[in-house]
Amino acid sequence: MDIASALPYVTPFLAIVGFVSGIWYKVEGRITAQFTEAKAAGTEAAKKAEAAEKALAEFKIKVAEEYASWDTVKQIEARLTERMDDLSSKVMSIPDQIAHRMVEMIKLAGK
Repeated sequence: MDIASALPYVTPFLAIVGFVSGIWYKVEGRITAQFTEAKAAGTEAAKKAEAAEKALAEFKIKVAEEYASWDTVKQIEARLTERMDDLSSKVMSIPDQIAHRMVEMIKLAGK
């Protein structure tokens, strides 16, 4: 068997192998391109996450420096409640004081 007589049998096989190799090359190229894009997107996301983490840490420090703690708020509330109770008792005693003074004025006027 010489090459000329084997050519009709080998040619379809070589065409199929070439076709499959071409498809494989294209698919592998697309996979590589998508992998590269995904890697770049992952790196970008990691940078954004790092920046967000840094901003959050700075915000936590700002809140800790500028805003009152829960204990401070409770202490202020207790003092305000105490003052309001004191004022309430003073306001409630005003009518009694007015009545007492009126009685004293009447007693003085009757003498």
